[in-house]
Amino acid sequence: MAHDLGDLFRAAALLTGSSGTTSDSRPADLKDVLRRRLTDYCGVLGKPAPRDDLSLQTLQSCTSLDALSLLELLHNRLRIPEQENSSTEENAQHTSSNEAASEPLVGTRDLACVRTLLSILFKWGVEPLLQRIVAGIPSTSTSQAISRANIIDLTGLPHEYSTLSSISARLLGMVLPGGAASAIAQSAVIATLLNRYLSDLLIPCIVVGWLPKSLASESMPTANAIRPLILHLVSRLSAAHVISATGIALSRAPSSLPYVRKTCAFILSRQLLRPEGIRGLCESVFGEEDTSGEDVALDKLEHVSRLLGTAPAGLKPQEYMETILPRMLTLLSLDEGALPQAHRRAIAFSLSRMLTNEKNVQIRDTAMGIVFPTLHDPILRGSGTISPTASLKSIQVLLTNTDPSPHLISTLLTPIVPSLYSMHACLEQARVSDPLLRETINGFLSTWGRLVNTDEVIATIWRIISGEGSDWRVDIAGEISRVEKSNPADGTQLSLFTPQSLKEAEAAGDLDVDSNLLGLKPDPVRFVRWLKRLDRVDVSSDLFVRLLEAYRETRSDPEADPAKTLLYLQLVLQMQKQLTSDDTSSILRKPEHILSFIMHALENPPLSEPRPTKKPPSASGLRMEDLRIVEDEDEDELEEDDGDDEEASDQEHGPNDMTSTAVQLLLSVLEANPDLSARTAPVLNDIFSLLEPLSRSPDERLRALVQEARMVMTARLASTSDAAGRPHKSNTSGTTESPHETYQKALKLLQDPLLPVRAHGLLLLRQLVSARKSASGQFTEPALEPALVPGILSIFMHSVQDDDSYMFLNAVQGLSAMVDGFGKDVLRNLVNIYTEGLDGLSASTMSQHDVDVRTRVGEALGQVIRRCGEALPSYATLLIPPLFQVIRASHFPTVLRTSAISLLAQCVKTNALAVLPYAVELADAMIDLLQVESVSAAQRKPPPRSDSEVNAQEGGKEPPQPPQTVTMDSQPTSTNSKFPPLRRAALHFLSLLANACTTRVYEAGSADWLLFPPDLLKRAKTTLGYIAATDADDVVRVMAREAAEGLDQLAEAILGL
Repeated sequence: MAHDLGDLFRAAALLTGSSGTTSDSRPADLKDVLRRRLTDYCGVLGKPAPRDDLSLQTLQSCTSLDALSLLELLHNRLRIPEQENSSTEENAQHTSSNEAASEPLVGTRDLACVRTLLSILFKWGVEPLLQRIVAGIPSTSTSQAISRANIIDLTGLPHEYSTLSSISARLLGMVLPGGAASAIAQSAVIATLLNRYLSDLLIPCIVVGWLPKSLASESMPTANAIRPLILHLVSRLSAAHVISATGIALSRAPSSLPYVRKTCAFILSRQLLRPEGIRGLCESVFGEEDTSGEDVALDKLEHVSRLLGTAPAGLKPQEYMETILPRMLTLLSLDEGALPQAHRRAIAFSLSRMLTNEKNVQIRDTAMGIVFPTLHDPILRGSGTISPTASLKSIQVLLTNTDPSPHLISTLLTPIVPSLYSMHACLEQARVSDPLLRETINGFLSTWGRLVNTDEVIATIWRIISGEGSDWRVDIAGEISRVEKSNPADGTQLSLFTPQSLKEAEAAGDLDVDSNLLGLKPDPVRFVRWLKRLDRVDVSSDLFVRLLEAYRETRSDPEADPAKTLLYLQLVLQMQKQLTSDDTSSILRKPEHILSFIMHALENPPLSEPRPTKKPPSASGLRMEDLRIVEDEDEDELEEDDGDDEEASDQEHGPNDMTSTAVQLLLSVLEANPDLSARTAPVLNDIFSLLEPLSRSPDERLRALVQEARMVMTARLASTSDAAGRPHKSNTSGTTESPHETYQKALKLLQDPLLPVRAHGLLLLRQLVSARKSASGQFTEPALEPALVPGILSIFMHSVQDDDSYMFLNAVQGLSAMVDGFGKDVLRNLVNIYTEGLDGLSASTMSQHDVDVRTRVGEALGQVIRRCGEALPSYATLLIPPLFQVIRASHFPTVLRTSAISLLAQCVKTNALAVLPYAVELADAMIDLLQVESVSAAQRKPPPRSDSEVNAQEGGKEPPQPPQTVTMDSQPTSTNSKFPPLRRAALHFLSLLANACTTRVYEAGSADWLLFPPDLLKRAKTTLGYIAATDADDVVRVMAREAAEGLDQLAEAILGL
């Protein structure tokens, strides 16, 4: 018997109790209610009424089965038929649209009825059956078997198992009417089932479809037909939806049946291996962050990292990594707009955990073997699937979105540091280059040089000095590419100064004494300048000693490359010039290695080589060469020209030049270290002994230097003799730093201009104020001096005002670690800094720096507001009144007033309940602001051109340029309230406030609490309409129309109620 669609929905309303009909005798309990519903339902569809002696459980089961039958009937009536024999997609869409137009529309109440039928089916039909079947299936877990040691009635278990299998098969039959190879059916019933109840559908299907043979029997066979249907269904749905549903099913899976959890894990791993699997995982985990824009929680990042870093069962880790890692790297290389920030950070975080996984060495080594060649080959060898620029971008994203880890930075950057330095030098010398790329590479080099250990940095820098790093060139478009080693003959010809050209260069100011005329690589001046920016005294000192040793060895080797010897000498001279004047980066601050070199140079002075002399006549008689009276002209001229140079060279670089250099270094070290003496550095005793024979040297210059050095060492030793018996303080904690030392180290890192280094400093401070886990597993208070706590709090407060957003976000995390004792005090301090000067005249003379500081504090307040979440109403009194005062302060810069309005808008977005008590006052103030500060288009019309301008243009002369338009960005300290951003912020706040009020009206079901005066709404509509029609700013006009539409929706909501 065919039933009309209306009859089916009336029957569904009767079965679910949503028909709204009333009866004279209302049933007293649920059993009577269900019996009455089933009776009415059967009467509509012409079915026999249920018996009166049925139990409540039986009535619930009958109701669920009738709900399933009714869903099948509704699905068949609402189902959109599949398009067959359609040659093109346009024909299919045309036919589908025509048939959809002929289908009856389904209203909101009907969809709610369908949802109720599905809820009854799973609540009263599937769940009870599933509980009894799970209890009846023998458990393979010993603990579960002991915990379930009670009597279970197994007589009806086969029937219940058959019923559950039938329900699962019928539901899948509606979804996939043509079997495992068919498309998903289209109807309102199927859409509701898959969108809302996919996890409820997966659990029973897995229980009966994946039942192991060891647990199956003739009365309870495995439903093998369900398995391909489920696998086909999850392959046709989006990966994000399936991952979310599978995760819910995994959390609800019965612990007594391990195969259910194993199957859920198998389905989840299959989804991850899909091309869109990684994005689907991120969408399912970070759905809230994508919509709200909030920070990603650490537990979610770790959850995604665990999922991506674990190879599925049955799949080799090598195969899994070869599949998943290239996709992760491809996602990291996408543009910022193509991938949400939360997804990018999660993928980078997962990659960093794989590359630093100490627990699973196989995963770590496999990840390194795939990730590093992909990122390094374009830079090291000019090969690979991506360009060097894309590789650098992926490395930047990876480092920016992970915690600063010295191990990760070392393994990722150390192999390519020589190439990075060559690229940076090429970009600096190129006339056309990408400044962003240059700064990125410079950041890589600086971060690497400051976080990696000393030995590794020195070894890698020596590779740069040795000539590694390839050659690079920049084309006319600014793209950098790798080239083979350049041939000196093909390079730029050497151009030396002549006396005339030297005078001309001096007169023009083009003479640069530090220019690299000989083309040495690396350029000594730039190289030492980079070393100075690293601010690593230990590296510079050790490298300086190593360069001196290399120069000493090449000087004594007659077969050494002169260019290499010259490079070592130039590097030593530049380091003496640039790295000895500054106390913080002076190479003389770490004298241990320099003193060792000095002692070695004094112990083994270089010997001078004898000059070649003319051979005597041969004993056998005269030869043709002996009869020559006049020497060759060329040799004479060469000897005559080079005689003075050789003599000067012998005087400057004779056998005592290294000894003189060593003694001069000794004097410089003693001068730079006032506390250095033989008691603190015993090697000075040996050096003092070695200087004694040199004090009698015939070289007057060397003799004077040695005497001065011996006098200084003697005086230094005498000055420290009175402290010989005093005990020295020792560090009883071994290598562990004290809290005060950690505090000082963090202060030094916080003064660094690089983002990862400053973040590491904040991380150290956050560890100081956080509770630590002891050996017993209990959290204890850190051993922190109370005197350091105010200083740390002040550091966090100052870091909040940092220019970089990444820094103040880390500072907010540090403040959250102290929120237990200082929560509201910290927030009050932020608000006071932001609103300082409301009652005085200091705001009218605010400088650019003051505006920048307050703007950054406002950004920090925005982060704090978002982190408050549902707790924001408790902080409303601390936030909203001061911000409202800033908006009303006309003597404040317009930038800060705009920022205050944006903060109020952020309060509305985070939790509207915090702002709704002030809604009327705030809305009234915004309308007043818009009325007063509106700028009509007529006021901004350009003046007509004068006759002189017209004549100048006709005569071929350029007319005078009009004055540039003043904007808020060009004058951030201006109090001009006519700037468009102020009106835009006010309109944005009005739109959010109207939407929040509309949502609140619908949620509360009443508008009594909303005390918006009608005059205010009318004035708002009038003002917004005027602005939308006349304002000079295009964005303001569009936002005014949007705000007016929001007020219309609010009015409709109030009138509807």
